[in-house]
Amino acid sequence: MKKIAIITKNTTFNKYFGGLEVHTKALIENLSSDYQVDVFAPKRELKNLFVKENNKNFYFLECEYKTGFISDLSKNNWYHGLITFFEEKYHENKYDLIISISSAGYPIIRNKAKYKPNIITICHGSAYSEFKSLYNEQGLSFSFFKNLPYFLYNYFFKQPDFIRNSDFVVSVSSYVQASIVKETGALDLAKFNVIHNGAKLEAYQKDFSRTNSLKVLFSGRIEKSKGIFILLQSIKDLNIKLLIAGDGSMLEQAKQLQLDLQIQDKVLFLGKLNYPQLTEYYKECDLLVAPSLRIEGFPMSIVEAMGYYMPIIATKIGGNDDAVFENRNGFLISPGDVDELKERIKFFDTYPEKIKEYGLNSRNLAVQKFNQDFMINEYKNLIERFII
Repeated sequence: MKKIAIITKNTTFNKYFGGLEVHTKALIENLSSDYQVDVFAPKRELKNLFVKENNKNFYFLECEYKTGFISDLSKNNWYHGLITFFEEKYHENKYDLIISISSAGYPIIRNKAKYKPNIITICHGSAYSEFKSLYNEQGLSFSFFKNLPYFLYNYFFKQPDFIRNSDFVVSVSSYVQASIVKETGALDLAKFNVIHNGAKLEAYQKDFSRTNSLKVLFSGRIEKSKGIFILLQSIKDLNIKLLIAGDGSMLEQAKQLQLDLQIQDKVLFLGKLNYPQLTEYYKECDLLVAPSLRIEGFPMSIVEAMGYYMPIIATKIGGNDDAVFENRNGFLISPGDVDELKERIKFFDTYPEKIKEYGLNSRNLAVQKFNQDFMINEYKNLIERFII
């Protein structure tokens, strides 16, 4: 059985994870039916250094995941920790392919001459997008300027280096690919391709009849960058029910804001849900709102909700417009615009027949373009090209 090494900065074993980790988990699980898959990630808060699941081996390294020129010089950092540990496992397992999730595999990519296998990098974002997201969230704050040297290092050196030395680069949306190509000045466009995130689709027919208030779902980390405070403000004068699925560092502030706005009767905090639990709310709710201020490559929550016949209201940012089409399966709004978000939610409350029309369009798009089986087949075909 051939062997694949996957290098990532975080996993679904960790307390906090998002779409990148969910996407990576699906990839790992499906590839392990045909290959031995070894996963390398920082240990972070986890207790175990090793987890084995059938053809999947997870190695959690005891080192700090900090990135940047100065951080990379530290012997306790991910850069040196990964090189040391991976080299041992590489000689032991003779991997036939290496996959880097975004820049997590940069230490190996930078030292590519040491290793025989091809390297595929899967990009979920770009250096400039990360920088712009930080600015959107924090403005010209102390934290922004503190992170500026890292951005400059990432933009001018690290990102071009790992893109140039990857044998193939997958982007999760058209936006990400265009950003990576532009930012790195890449000329060999044949080594780039878009493979959208795909959701696992259930054989399911939605009952669109509604007797109660419009139910709006938010699914994501409770952070300022996810637009949760914008969403809470937008529903103040609406007769709807908002269900919030997720956990995060600003959960208590979000709960306080609902009290300050006196909308606690309209809001239900569901906490962190596993996927089977979350699917029950995809079925129950009328639409998904993704008001992120952060430039995201291609949010998993959007394609998951589309698979459950949900219209989408999302910010016109990052790769969202690959999945959300204006007046077809939802709306794209300006980031941070409370009034525009309010009006779009109100639209579905005023015209409930549009929930079914847009919801059916969402499901059809998910089936045709964003289903997990299609995504996995594309990755398997790519891997067959590059595995040695």
